[in-house]
Amino acid sequence: MTSSEWERRVDAMSPAHGVALRLRRAGYEDVVIATALGVPVESVAALLLVAQGKFDGNGDAVEEAEPVVDH
Repeated sequence: MTSSEWERRVDAMSPAHGVALRLRRAGYEDVVIATALGVPVESVAALLLVAQGKFDGNGDAVEEAEPVVDH
C-alpha cells in the first residue's frame, strides 16, 4: 500500500482512530497516544484494535467482539 493510500484511508476514519493510528505509526508509546486523545492509557490498546480493524475493513467484526472479563 502506498503512503498516500494509507493517508486516504486514515483520513476517512473518525478523528480519534486516525490520530491513534498516526501516532502509533510514528512510534509513539501508549501513554503519549492516551494523552493526545484524553483517554486512559488502559484504553489505548482497545482503541488501536478497533482502529486497525476499521482500517483493514473488519471494523464490524472487531466492534462486535465480546469484551474479555477477568473474574
